[in-house]
Amino acid sequence: MAAKFPGTHFQVAGHELYLVHTPTDRLEAMICLIQTAQKSLRIFFYMFAGDETGKQVLDMLVETARRGVKVQLIIDSFGSGDISDRFFDPLVEAGGHYHCFSTRKGFGYFIRNHQKMVIADDTHALVGGFNITDQYFGRHGDDSWEDLGLIVSGPEVVRLAKYYEELDRISEGGKVRYRGIRHVIRNWRPGIGEIQWLLGGPTNRISPWALTFKRSLEVGKRFDIVSAYFSPSQTILRRMARVARRNKGSRLVMAGKTDNGATIPAARLLYRYLLKRKARIYEFQPRPLHMKLMVIDDAVYIGSANLDVRSLFINLEIMVRIKDANFANHVRTLIDGLVEQSEEQTRILLKHRDSWWSRFKAGMAYFLVNSVDYTVGRRIKFGLLRNR
Repeated sequence: MAAKFPGTHFQVAGHELYLVHTPTDRLEAMICLIQTAQKSLRIFFYMFAGDETGKQVLDMLVETARRGVKVQLIIDSFGSGDISDRFFDPLVEAGGHYHCFSTRKGFGYFIRNHQKMVIADDTHALVGGFNITDQYFGRHGDDSWEDLGLIVSGPEVVRLAKYYEELDRISEGGKVRYRGIRHVIRNWRPGIGEIQWLLGGPTNRISPWALTFKRSLEVGKRFDIVSAYFSPSQTILRRMARVARRNKGSRLVMAGKTDNGATIPAARLLYRYLLKRKARIYEFQPRPLHMKLMVIDDAVYIGSANLDVRSLFINLEIMVRIKDANFANHVRTLIDGLVEQSEEQTRILLKHRDSWWSRFKAGMAYFLVNSVDYTVGRRIKFGLLRNR
C-alpha cells in the first residue's frame, strides 16, 4: 500500500506530490517520513536546534536507528552553531551517523550548506525552506515562520539520494572539500522531465539552479514569486522586469516582518525599479516570511534558495522544479492567499517612506545581505522588524 502523507496531493509524471504549507502539516510530513523509513533515512538541515522540536526529532531518529534503519544526519556547522555535537550522542550510540558539513575554522567556514532535505528509502523526499527549530512549526506564536515544503515520491528520488551520498563523502568528518563540491555541482544533471532536482553551490559563476530559473524568465510570460530575502543579481532583476512589462499580473510577495533586520530594506531598495516596470509587490504582514516559492508560467520552484546573491552564487541550495499546469495553478491560489494578508507596495508608499537616511540604510543592508551569512545579518538592527 502506498504511503499517505499530509498536505495537498498531486500526481505529476509518475510521481506523487504532497504540498505541505501549514506548520502542522510540515511537522507531520517530517514525522511521517521518519516513521516510514524501513532501510535508510538521510537528513540534512542548515539549522538544527536543541529546543522542543529538535529534541522531538532527535528522539524519533534515535528510535528509527534502533529498529535497524540506516540513519544519516548532516547539519551545517554555521547555521547550527548554537548546538553542541554532544546533543547528537544518543543518535550515534543508537547506531546512527552524524557529522557537521564543515568546521567553523579554516576555509570551510565560508561554505554554507543552506539545503533542507529528508530522504526515506530512496522513494520519498521532503524539501523546503524550513529548519528544525520551534519557530518553523508554529511554536513561537506570531513570531513563527510562514514556510512551505514538498514531499516527492517516485523514481527521481533515487537521484537525490545519490547526491546526498556525495554530500556525505565530501564532508566526512566535517572537513568539507571545496573541489569536491565544485565537481558535484558542475557535473550534476537535473534531467529533462517534469520533475527536476536543481542544485546550487560555489562554482565561481551563477549556480545551476539559478541558471535554469534565469532561462525560464527569458521566455516566461508571467511570474508569481514569494521570497523571504530578495536582493538578486542585476541579470535576474532585469529579466524579472522584462517579464513584468510583458504581463502586468506578475507578482512578488516579500517579507513585511523578519528576524533579519537587513533583508527588508535591502529588498525595498529594488521596489521602485520593479514597480516602474509594472510588477506588483506585496509585503506579508501576519508573521515573518521564510518561504521560497517561484512560479513562471507552468513551472514551479520550491526549496531552500532565496533570491539573493548568496543563494544565486555561493550557498549550497536544493530546489525542485515541477512543470505542470494544474500544480502551478494551485500554487498561484496559495499565493493569492498570501497576497490577501499582505500590504501592497506602491509608489506613493515608497515616496512617503523615502529619505536620504532610508536610502543609506537600504544600500548598507543590500551590501550586508549579499556579503555576510544570514545568521550574521540577524544581529544587525535596522528598525524594520515591522512594516512602516
